Amino acid sequence: MSVQTTVAVAKPVINIRLFTIRIITAVSLFAVLGKANVWLDTATNSILALGYRALLLLLPLTLLVLGRRSLSVTLLCAALGLVLLAVTSNQGMVMFAAALFAYGIAIAGYLIKSEAAQTKEGAAYNRVAMNMGSLVAGLILLSPLLTPTLFFLGAAGFVLLCLPIAMGATFTSQPVVASPVTHDGSGWRNKLPWVIAGIIMGIKLFGVFSILPQAILLETGELPAWYGLMLILNSAVVVFAQVPVMKLIERTGRFKVVAVIGIIIGGFAVLSSPGAFHVETLVGALIWVALLSIAECAFSYLDYFSVKQNNMFVKEVSLGVGAGLTVLIMRVMPPPYSALVLAAIGAGGILAWYWLNRRSNASLHD
Repeated sequence: MSVQTTVAVAKPVINIRLFTIRIITAVSLFAVLGKANVWLDTATNSILALGYRALLLLLPLTLLVLGRRSLSVTLLCAALGLVLLAVTSNQGMVMFAAALFAYGIAIAGYLIKSEAAQTKEGAAYNRVAMNMGSLVAGLILLSPLLTPTLFFLGAAGFVLLCLPIAMGATFTSQPVVASPVTHDGSGWRNKLPWVIAGIIMGIKLFGVFSILPQAILLETGELPAWYGLMLILNSAVVVFAQVPVMKLIERTGRFKVVAVIGIIIGGFAVLSSPGAFHVETLVGALIWVALLSIAECAFSYLDYFSVKQNNMFVKEVSLGVGAGLTVLIMRVMPPPYSALVLAAIGAGGILAWYWLNRRSNASLHD
């Protein structure tokens, strides 16, 4: 055990193969989530939005059955799901295809993220890879020439590019869920903070996808042509600000956890008031999204802390709950209370996370 720990500390912070796969799969994921609002019905869209996290519940079974082939096989499942979305119109098959894609992208993404988050730098670069993929997806979504068949087949081909890369990929550590019973991660007392962390991260993740468009529709009645640029902006800010923000937090020394919490609470303060920023205008939306994206950079520390406490799996599954909660509240609660409630849940949640983790404060400050 001590030998494995030494090797993990000495490894490079970036596994180039896994970093490449993460970018490619992120392109397909965010592009599909973007087009799902237009081309897929509500039920299928919901399967995609919730399934790409909730289906992580199948990870232990996947690892048990597939072992070292898990990454390659789940990438193949994701590609097959996209092909089915391109060639079938049967409602049952479409829903199955969406679930198959969500399953494949969820498991493959978690395997890569679990490896990357062994170090703070790795967690940061994983978030950069995700946002680089999201940026490319935003560019793709701006094209007026896409048809459903061409789009889904192209996305499938993109995922299939990962297969030869995955064949040579190596992992220096086992996914956290492979050893679920440990003194740090066992019991609901230790898992509850990470359930909360996952929910608040899900709220932030769907801010651009749900809160922003609803706020714009409230004022204008339609989404402007520049709305797709907000996805690109969100990704670009994280790509370029992630490492500088991480270094800034590190400079706070023993107060870095307080700095992380302060940045996240500031992000939820911005999220609570889209109207105050006049997000129906291009300039207002640019400022609102940019500030939220800077706050998102602090979440890489939660990824790192969750791995240290053997609770990354719990956090990732709970992220889907936060995403679903965001969509539900934005649809059923009138503005401006919807955004205020979500922001209150987020700000209160990060404070509750810290309070529940008070017995582990020493590890959080490492």
